[in-house]
Amino acid sequence: MEDNQFKVRGFHVDLRIQVMTMDALKALADELAAFGMNTLVMEWEASYPYQNNATVSNELAYTRDEVRAFVDYCEALGIDVIPLQQCFGHVEYILRHDRYSDLREDRKEISQLCPLKEEGDSLLFADLFADMAEMHRSDYIHIGGDETYLLGHCPACSLKAATEGKSKLFVDYMKMMCDIVISLGKKPVMWA
Repeated sequence: MEDNQFKVRGFHVDLRIQVMTMDALKALADELAAFGMNTLVMEWEASYPYQNNATVSNELAYTRDEVRAFVDYCEALGIDVIPLQQCFGHVEYILRHDRYSDLREDRKEISQLCPLKEEGDSLLFADLFADMAEMHRSDYIHIGGDETYLLGHCPACSLKAATEGKSKLFVDYMKMMCDIVISLGKKPVMWA
């Protein structure tokens, strides 16, 4: 079924809860192509084979060859695979590790990064985004940005939110993340 009403016809696969076999992912891609989809947003999460931050990858992570082969398979079907790399909220799979615990918005909560830990955040995500850019030929990288429920929680963020507003706290951080993606020659996409 081809529907030319929309230039981008996409589907989001979220592997946060359940990791699909590569055969199942390819079967899904076949089905999406049959329905006229041309874009697949892949939220790999800990199933992604991070190269320099392998701690983030879990025991169910695909191999880099599997990810490359899947991207190639989708492209042969006319599907652009956009990687979704969460960079603010929904980062439990990163912040649960001691190596990254100092980036948390709250020392007891692992779901969100502190947006004012700019040096650590930018170093980590420059590497993660570069990894995604290397493995995916799409012009885009999805950076998430939704459900930042703890925004303004830590003392430093609380002060900035009180003086400049939570919106400024959010926008400044997401702009920093967008700038990293743009520096890689990609276009950032985020949840609205």
